[in-house]
Amino acid sequence: MLKNKKLKELISQYISKYNLSLKDYNVLVPIMDNEPLLFGVIAGMAGANNIYVFNPKININEKHNAVPGEFAFNLNIIGSLPYEVLPNLNILLKNTTISLKDEKTNCLPLRNFVISSLPLNLDFLGSQDPDIKTLKAKKIPVLNHNPEDQRLDLYQHLSHIVLKRCYKHGIDIFRSKILLVGHGTFLNTTLSLLKSLGAMVYVCNTGLPFDQTYVLKHLKDIDVIIAMDYPKQEIQVIGSKGVIEIGDIVDLSPFVRILHISGEIETGSLKLGGIRYYPDEINQESLNVSINELGERGQVEIAVNCLKLAENYLKIGSII
Repeated sequence: MLKNKKLKELISQYISKYNLSLKDYNVLVPIMDNEPLLFGVIAGMAGANNIYVFNPKININEKHNAVPGEFAFNLNIIGSLPYEVLPNLNILLKNTTISLKDEKTNCLPLRNFVISSLPLNLDFLGSQDPDIKTLKAKKIPVLNHNPEDQRLDLYQHLSHIVLKRCYKHGIDIFRSKILLVGHGTFLNTTLSLLKSLGAMVYVCNTGLPFDQTYVLKHLKDIDVIIAMDYPKQEIQVIGSKGVIEIGDIVDLSPFVRILHISGEIETGSLKLGGIRYYPDEINQESLNVSINELGERGQVEIAVNCLKLAENYLKIGSII
């Protein structure tokens, strides 16, 4: 069931940490890219009754039987949402790969199960999932992790994605001068991680009043600017009216590279100015990361936490 057999121990560790118990519950989870059945195995190891793993790429439903000596549960791989499954469903772990639109009935018994959101881009505050937006408009509860909840340090996981992005784009954090533009816990967590690795880091905290001359003073020495305005504020991070103006970048630091994690930046003006930015496609409205950029530990912990929210809601009517 799992490509990496060592994951079983890691899953067991986090099920124990969060005291996750899905006994007697029927659970539907999305398939993953690197470890396709990961979320299904988590549900099974937590004691779920019937486990469905949704794979939008298949037309014929499959069944993965229990592996003797490894797992004592079956997984049902489905490529559509059979109407007979839904009335008995208790928990849906939702991302955009699972569509709730039923072409046949145009209506689903949504009140029979709890929906816990696990967005592909890990943005629990600004979901881009059209189903989630529709559900909220209809006052149907959708459970979302609170990024500020220290029981699951989401920002620690996100800061490691920032580090991976640096390595991916050939940025030597030991020799580069890095400017972080952001605010709050995410900024502080990333700053601590980079400094612990010996990086030379400057900070522009958009959550506090700041002196523009500080940015201008150091901009000429900066090798990398990391835009990480999350939770997203109603400000422009880099642009003609940005916290950092593109004209200043072109004049003072034309060879700087920009890594975008979150926040509004003027990509058109950056292109005109010949300023390099990554990735090529930027989501201005949400977190510009992917759950697939996390390591296995991060994926397991976040999934267990999201399932725990659903368990708490079913048992006590609260996510606490």
